[in-house]
Amino acid sequence: MESYSIALFLHIVGALGVFVSLALEWVSLQQLQRLTTAEQVDEWFKNAAGGRWLAGISFLLILIPGFYMTAVAWGGVMWVTVAVGAIVLMGALAGILTGPRMAAIKKSIATENGPSSSDLYRLLHHPMLWVSLQVRVAIALGIVFLMSVKPALTGSLITLAVAILLGLAIGFATVGRRGEQEVVA
Repeated sequence: MESYSIALFLHIVGALGVFVSLALEWVSLQQLQRLTTAEQVDEWFKNAAGGRWLAGISFLLILIPGFYMTAVAWGGVMWVTVAVGAIVLMGALAGILTGPRMAAIKKSIATENGPSSSDLYRLLHHPMLWVSLQVRVAIALGIVFLMSVKPALTGSLITLAVAILLGLAIGFATVGRRGEQEVVA
């Protein structure tokens, strides 16, 4: 079982890396929304590239040892299948909700100088950036719950559904609170 222990260690390191990358994205998004010039945003993009690498490597460290552990110890238990689906969902949310908005910001700063335009401001403060992040954090916590409790299929699906709903609720509440703060300021 020594190889299983090593796989488990790598799997846990991957999970920690995912949470670190989500925390870095959280702090980065807060910082990004405080910037006031296109040059500052451009500099932020240059400095933020490392966080994206961390997420990719961390997901590999989750999946490769996870598939090994499933093959040698867990077999076809449904919580594993739901957890893998949840990881795919996290990637899809980042790709569909966050990726295109970041690409639009990058494209916008390529043509701007000086203070942020209203278009760049709108892109930087797009609500889906926060909603996507909050939902992905909730899904990641849901996956940790699945790994800890190891429920059957129904419990696994309920766990994932609750995580998504909580992430959406917190995400939209955060967006609403941020909007109220901007109106007051």
